[in-house]
Amino acid sequence: MAARVSIYLCFFFTVVAFQCAHADCLRESSGQTVCGQGPCDKDRSGTVFCATERYGSAVRNQQGEVVCGLGGCLKDMYGQILCSSVAGGNATKGIDGVKCVGGCEPATPAHCERMILE
Repeated sequence: MAARVSIYLCFFFTVVAFQCAHADCLRESSGQTVCGQGPCDKDRSGTVFCATERYGSAVRNQQGEVVCGLGGCLKDMYGQILCSSVAGGNATKGIDGVKCVGGCEPATPAHCERMILE
């Protein structure tokens, strides 16, 4: 029984450590460290926002706000940030505009997160 509990505990801590190893973190000017599952960026005021997906994107738009996507993001010729609608999907730019795996969707703050470390 004790061996079984030890195995479960080892598995649990391995999973937690593996997930934390892929998080991105940035420090705000206030000194707080903010992390997320995916990449992070700062908005025009220095507030950090991170993508909710490990292989997502966090980018600043023309207004200086951070918007996020489930997958890769690119700006189209009109300055709109378009992202793959699939978690971890790629976005590519060609002569006929931005193409995305699973289709494109606009980057949005809804795909961003802020986890403050204390």
